[in-house]
Amino acid sequence: MIKVGISGAAGRMGCAVASLVKGQEDMETGLLLEQAGHSMIGKDAGGIKITDNLKQGAGKIDVFIDFTVPQATLENLKVLEAANKPVVIGTTGIKADEYKKIEEAAKKIPIVFASNFSVGVNVMWKLVKEATNILKQDYDIDIVESHHRNKKDAPSGTAVTTAEVIMAEKGLDYEKNVIYGREGRDNERPRDQLGVMAVRGGGVIGEHSVIFASEGDKIEIKHTAFSRDTFAAGAIKAARFIAGKKPGLYVMKDVLGLK
Repeated sequence: MIKVGISGAAGRMGCAVASLVKGQEDMETGLLLEQAGHSMIGKDAGGIKITDNLKQGAGKIDVFIDFTVPQATLENLKVLEAANKPVVIGTTGIKADEYKKIEEAAKKIPIVFASNFSVGVNVMWKLVKEATNILKQDYDIDIVESHHRNKKDAPSGTAVTTAEVIMAEKGLDYEKNVIYGREGRDNERPRDQLGVMAVRGGGVIGEHSVIFASEGDKIEIKHTAFSRDTFAAGAIKAARFIAGKKPGLYVMKDVLGLK
């Protein structure tokens, strides 16, 4: 039985993960973590009291799932590294210097890190890579992403990863060729430019569209998440995959066996 620790246990993603863990025959919840001072600390959730003490609870789990915020994730990572516990990280908004800390921790413990744990999104990235390879000379490419009004980071981590996939396939530098929105009168775009547009509103869970447009037609590859359960289900797959793995930094392609 794999005992799972869940960070942000009272949040939307934490609740989604906890709910799915209950339905797994080979898993059970071993720890529910929230930030210090949260109103749910000490409250019972499915037979387990929510705590703010990861150091005390780390010994009760086999793998830890974290969908919170960068600062909390990195603080949790220090404790989990010391306790030698595998980690699944779905936190978005991670900056380059923060990512380096995850890379360093992965030398000592196994980590699955992804900007999106949806199986569908990971298949979308594979399709986008193949389409870019075929269309890159004759089609302009842009990304439009939509999320709920409370999402803090923009563009989304998924949109950034999508842009990275496209830039890598075109052999272009991300910083030089990716822009976030357009404005003004002089906006004739070069072929190598990739626009990433972020929309925020209402309760949209997540929607990403990659548009390939030529003078004669348009192709659109689109993924829409109807529920946070799609991300939670991917995190469950990742937790099962990483339990017992050697130290290293893994991605969802490893979990799903995608080339």
